[in-house]
Amino acid sequence: MSDGIVATPRLSPQAAAAATAPVATPVVLVELDFASGPIRAWTGLGSLHWAGVVFEGMGTIGAVSDIEETAELRAVRITLTLSPVPQEVVDIALAEQSFRLRPARLWGALLDAEGAFVADPFPLWAGLMDTMQVVDGAEPRISLTCESRLVDLERAEVRRYTDADQQAEYPGDRFFEFVPALQEAEIRLPAS
Repeated sequence: MSDGIVATPRLSPQAAAAATAPVATPVVLVELDFASGPIRAWTGLGSLHWAGVVFEGMGTIGAVSDIEETAELRAVRITLTLSPVPQEVVDIALAEQSFRLRPARLWGALLDAEGAFVADPFPLWAGLMDTMQVVDGAEPRISLTCESRLVDLERAEVRRYTDADQQAEYPGDRFFEFVPALQEAEIRLPAS
């Protein structure tokens, strides 16, 4: 662009230009894919419609930890926090059992003075939900830690080259069926 505004890989030229406008409000949209149903929230107030779904405003009770970008290939964690929260939300969080390793996505967006998107939201972070801490008391708080998908590179793969392990992954496959017999086999090569 000739006016010195350069779009980053995440921002479209339109959004990059709007970021320097006198009124451009940055917001974060969050989608957490719980087994009981997705939760969609954003860092403003009221409802926000995007891509055919509704994101509910969390206002000042929601917080997102810093989203770290690294040059090296490694897992990055973020923490999403709600504080203070109503008792009904604490009860829902305590009842939610199947959230670990389910998708979590964050998008960044810019809103104009009327609250409309300047450009389509852009991906900020994507990963998997990991642990949830619920503090119940005078000021209830819910913290959800999420990990990038690269965390799988740090976990040990517990697989064996056995028929039983192969059958668990690929029932009916006979590739490892004769491996135990080969361990004791004496193989004689012809003399050259």
